[in-house]
Amino acid sequence: MKYWEWAPVFDLDPKQTALLIIDMQNGFVEPGSPLEVPMARSQISVIQRLLCCFRRQKLPVLFTAFCVTPDSHYPFYWSMAKQRGLRLEPPDCTFWPHKHETKITLPLQPQNDERVIIKSGYDGFANTELEQILQTRNIHTLVMAGTVVNWCVDSTVRSAYHRFYNSVVVADGVSGYDHAGRSAEDWCQMELDLFAEAFGRVMSVEEIIKELIVE
Repeated sequence: MKYWEWAPVFDLDPKQTALLIIDMQNGFVEPGSPLEVPMARSQISVIQRLLCCFRRQKLPVLFTAFCVTPDSHYPFYWSMAKQRGLRLEPPDCTFWPHKHETKITLPLQPQNDERVIIKSGYDGFANTELEQILQTRNIHTLVMAGTVVNWCVDSTVRSAYHRFYNSVVVADGVSGYDHAGRSAEDWCQMELDLFAEAFGRVMSVEEIIKELIVE
């Protein structure tokens, strides 16, 4: 079955729902950036619309940002970096704290009261304060958008599921890139179908706004 064919098994409750924007950083969305995902750049306006709606309704908004240092990284990722064309060590380090690549893209810039969760791996929950923040705010449902669909989005969705959160993946707000013999579109289609079957709801921005947000 395709992701849109599954009937929902939970409803969206605005009192217990937050938006999580995953890794929409300069290093992923800018042309020629180290881990460029062209599809992510094309989705900025879509994610921006959802972000604005959450803000108007005063619903919680959180971001994740991928960042590595010599003291904070996963060994396999660090060791594979050169083969993948990434420079993680000085002097040409990318995705280090305060570097241009690690900053959230300007059109989605977080406001002062919106937390940016710094992570050194794919999973937004792993070794971060994300779950503590959600528990403090009594959040039970996460609406997730961002990049990359089969890396950080996938890992965070799976982790949310195993922590008993309701997950909503934004169908037109997650992106992939061509690799491992599959196109960006292939990765998105496969992952969205999987998410809907195994981990949560998959909804378009329009569907989310209609169900959750009164404009």
